[in-house]
Amino acid sequence: MNINNYELFALTDIGKKRPNNEDQAGLFNGEEFKAIIIADGMGGHSAGEVASNIAVNTIINAFSLSPKPENINKAKKMLHRIVKRANASIHKLAVSKSKYYGMGTTLVLALVLDEKTLILNCGDSRAYTYTRSSKEFRRVTSDQTVVQYLYSMGSISKEEMLTSPKRHVLMNAMGIASVVDYDLYEISNDYDLLLCCSDGLTNMVSDDEIKKIIETNIDDKIENLTQKLMNQALNNGGLDNISISVLEAK
Repeated sequence: MNINNYELFALTDIGKKRPNNEDQAGLFNGEEFKAIIIADGMGGHSAGEVASNIAVNTIINAFSLSPKPENINKAKKMLHRIVKRANASIHKLAVSKSKYYGMGTTLVLALVLDEKTLILNCGDSRAYTYTRSSKEFRRVTSDQTVVQYLYSMGSISKEEMLTSPKRHVLMNAMGIASVVDYDLYEISNDYDLLLCCSDGLTNMVSDDEIKKIIETNIDDKIENLTQKLMNQALNNGGLDNISISVLEAK
C-alpha cells in the first residue's frame, strides 16, 4: 500500500456527563509516514487536559521535524525519543506547579510506514484493526490496568473485569514518572482500517458493536463512519469524554 493512499480523520466529544474534555485526538498526515494519536488525560481541574495536549502536540510537532526512518528499528528509536520527550515535558510541569501535581495521560499512537505499522500504548486507550476481506476485527493493544493484570494472572474472570471497582485503575500513564514505560507492537499493513480510541468509546460500545458499525459503514466516507461510532457512544450514555482517530486504506 502506497503511504499516500490512506485517509485520516479524528473526532473528540466531551460526552454527556463530564464538565470538560480532557481527551486529545491527533493526526499526522505526512508525505512519508502517517500517524494517528489518542491521549486521555487525568488529573484535577484542567490538569488532564493540559497533559493530553502536551502529549499530542509534542509528538505531532516532532513528527513534522523528523525525516522518514530508514528502517523499522530506526522508526522504533524515533518513537522512543519523541515519546520520552513528551513524557518529560508533562512530568516536569507536574512536579513544578502544584495545580498540575499528579497529572498524566494515556497514549495510544499508530505510526504507519510503507510496509509496517508501529503501535505504541501507555494506559488503557486502545488500537484496533479491521480487514475487509476476512471481516477480522482485531484488538491490537492490551490495557495497562489493574484488572487486565489480574485477568492475565488468572485471578479474575472476564465477567469480573467488567464489574471490578478497580476496572479504571491504571498501572501506567504518561507523565507520572520521569521515565516512560510503554508497550510497542509491530504489525503488517494488511488491514483496511486502523482505529485508535479512548475508553470513552470502549466503555460505552462493545467490541462487537464497534465491529458491526465498521462493517456496515466501511464503504462510506471515513468522516461518516467515525461519526457513527461517536453517536453510538453518546447514545449508550456518553459517560466520559470520547475520542476516535481513524486511518483507512483507499
